[in-house]
Amino acid sequence: MNLCIIDVLELAVSLSLIWSAMFYSWSQINYFVEAAVSRCSRLGSSWIIGMIIIAASTGYGGAPPENPVKGVKSWNGEFFRKKEGGLFVNIRPTGFPSRVVGNAQITLYGIIEKQSYVFLNAQTEEGAPPHDVWKVSSGKYRIESVEFVDHKGKKRRWSRDPKSPMFVIVSRLMLSNLGLWELSPRGENELAIKFLMAPNTYQEKVSVNDSAVVAVISGFTGTIQAVIGGKNAIKGAGNTSERNVIQMNENASVTRDIDMHYRVELFKHQKHAKSLLASITAFDRNLRGCYLAALELDFQLKGDLVFHILTSSITGTIRQAKKNRGSIANAGMIDCLITELQQIPMPVQENMIGELTFSFNVK
Repeated sequence: MNLCIIDVLELAVSLSLIWSAMFYSWSQINYFVEAAVSRCSRLGSSWIIGMIIIAASTGYGGAPPENPVKGVKSWNGEFFRKKEGGLFVNIRPTGFPSRVVGNAQITLYGIIEKQSYVFLNAQTEEGAPPHDVWKVSSGKYRIESVEFVDHKGKKRRWSRDPKSPMFVIVSRLMLSNLGLWELSPRGENELAIKFLMAPNTYQEKVSVNDSAVVAVISGFTGTIQAVIGGKNAIKGAGNTSERNVIQMNENASVTRDIDMHYRVELFKHQKHAKSLLASITAFDRNLRGCYLAALELDFQLKGDLVFHILTSSITGTIRQAKKNRGSIANAGMIDCLITELQQIPMPVQENMIGELTFSFNVK
């Protein structure tokens, strides 16, 4: 009977640890269940077997989750994958009787991947660059819970309000600033949080040309706070001109002035037009490359293109782009522009319909 009791205790401990620190995987839990059932069956302890089955079925909401919680990897300046971005947040304990220094365990739920993620975020001095930057897939996230150990060593927890969930977005190749979270005690074991938007504190350590970050955006509104890798994106949004060298053949080249202008019409969401233009401008070189490739085949190509666009608040991108009208009919250039547009991270919190107009000229 002693071995049976030991197995039951091991099972109980492992189930409780799922709630606290996620030390055990569900494959390990299954091992404990099988071991306890097998040993207790041989000893004829049917009542204990029943307890095991009940515990195993209710230990985590009734059944093992389809996607167990994943840990988030820290970002150290390396290049992101095409559908990755980063995030950072500043936590500040307030209202505690004495100063508290510690990490907050933050759990986010990815709407696109239907996956929960957890990370331990350290405190940062006011105005200092973020201590931790985390790398995640781009998309929309719901803030699920925050846990913090107070001055007495008691773990306090904040959980989302189902009626009023908090969402943040992470855009491709950008850093999402989740602002300042003021943590304060509430009741015996709960944690209250005041979510505050805050200006960007991220500082690039390498040159702009070597940076892996296009821009820093507000994780709550999607607006661009600072352009890092984009070239004067906000200042010159929607109106760029650049001198390009077009190769005629392997032995000759000619220098011509290439003008590319664009504007966005978002109708009832026009207030977001400036942010979208800033994102597009940050990827100006890629879009210009489509025009340059077409000029190699048609040296006098110029005109305008109007695309009908649909942005997605879930993916944070232009989900659909289709030529609506325009004097340029070069299919290869149009396909290239659509492909590039659908790769650009868009700091949007809403699904929006609009028109994107390009004007191309070469002298």
